[in-house]
Amino acid sequence: MRFDDLKRRERVFIDANIFIYNFGGQSIECKEFLSRCAKYELRGVTSTFILAEVLHRLMVGEAIEKGLITSKNPVQKLKRHPEIIKKLSTYISNVRKISAMNIYVYDLSLDIIQESGRVREKEGLLTNDSLTLATMKKYRVPRLITSDDDFDHVEGIRVYKPSDI
Repeated sequence: MRFDDLKRRERVFIDANIFIYNFGGQSIECKEFLSRCAKYELRGVTSTFILAEVLHRLMVGEAIEKGLITSKNPVQKLKRHPEIIKKLSTYISNVRKISAMNIYVYDLSLDIIQESGRVREKEGLLTNDSLTLATMKKYRVPRLITSDDDFDHVEGIRVYKPSDI
């Protein structure tokens, strides 16, 4: 489904890649969607584990973009060179901007982790995707905005994807 199909005030779970495409300037649709959340036109929600994933991916991306590491085994290079991490700052300032977008952030709880195991068994999703679905289920959020095709087969949710990625 398209972003334009979302009706005013609908609650939508936001996957990590939407934030990544927004901060990376790769998707005007993602930027416009998050702007709608900031204006309270949509009720965007996400989770702490999503923010952790965004933080990690933006950190690695910033190090690559600044030429401090190469894209081959970037995490290992950062682990071996913590002085590089100390030079990075854009990634955290971008993640801080999420709080200005009026996005509600659900905590990751033990019951969500346990439910995610049942989700993996039923749907065959990887860990973070199963945590997303378990969180959506717990808080009764029927809509997901993502560019991830892994949710396409899941019944009971509506998946919205950017068309400019």
